[in-house]
Amino acid sequence: MEFAAGNERTDRKIWSNRGWTLEYAVDYTSPTGRLKESDVTERGGLRPVFALHGFARPLEDFIPTTEAWPESSAFISVHLPHHGRSGPDKPSSMAEAAIHPQELLQLFIEIAEKEGFRTDSFDLIGYSIGGRIALSLITLDPKRWRRVVLLAPDGLKQSPFYGLTVHTQLGKILWFAIDRNSDRVLRWSDRLLKWKFMGSHLHAFIAFHLSSHEMRMMVWNGWRAHRKCWPSHRAVAGAFKSVDGSIDLFFGSHDRIIPIDNGRHLRNMTQSLSHVRFHSIPSGHGMLRQETFEMIIQRIFKT
Repeated sequence: MEFAAGNERTDRKIWSNRGWTLEYAVDYTSPTGRLKESDVTERGGLRPVFALHGFARPLEDFIPTTEAWPESSAFISVHLPHHGRSGPDKPSSMAEAAIHPQELLQLFIEIAEKEGFRTDSFDLIGYSIGGRIALSLITLDPKRWRRVVLLAPDGLKQSPFYGLTVHTQLGKILWFAIDRNSDRVLRWSDRLLKWKFMGSHLHAFIAFHLSSHEMRMMVWNGWRAHRKCWPSHRAVAGAFKSVDGSIDLFFGSHDRIIPIDNGRHLRNMTQSLSHVRFHSIPSGHGMLRQETFEMIIQRIFKT
């Protein structure tokens, strides 16, 4: 399911194994501009860049990214479970199925092998919830990643409501009660905003995530599907030490969803690692816009 497509590509592909299906698309990049598949003569020498999008976003969000990437690479944009056609193979297990980072990494390796690319090392880009999934993959196998870019990464601070909803039976009861009574919840949200008992940011967050039954079920399934992808700060910091390449984390100075303070603890834990760099840029949460990503490219490649 998607809520922000609009420009869906016709060249999306599917890979199914291990009880999961992943939808993805491949682009080829080079310093001289974006390549077509027919222009690539030695695909086996290309190191894939796996790109993981944000919640309720389509893989097409990475089109500006691929156009700006200044290295020769095979850019593989992947739909996370419960986005597009990605998800459990058995619909009956959708609400309870949770993908493990090990399963996801193996699927990535199989996709790279299927497409004829290198499988010994990958690059990785994760945006928002995709950043949290990326952190889980790095923690699982830090030696596999060469260039890591995390944009407004989720997973560095967990809200009590998320923990309650995803990990407890009470949270499940509460979420489905909210689904059944969403109109009443939204009216109260409007009143609390009007009475100034609620900030505009929280009000917008509630309005977006409760906007329809389909969105509420996407929240439930999406949150539940990735509940095993939330590594501890200690595990992430330990994995960062073992990464042989570079790690760049970007936070927007105007981001109210993933504020800069979310990265402070991890930054303090990794400040002795010269290959780990934290960046603050003049941006809100939307970092995949062309002009914003060009700024990010300049920071990463120091051009």
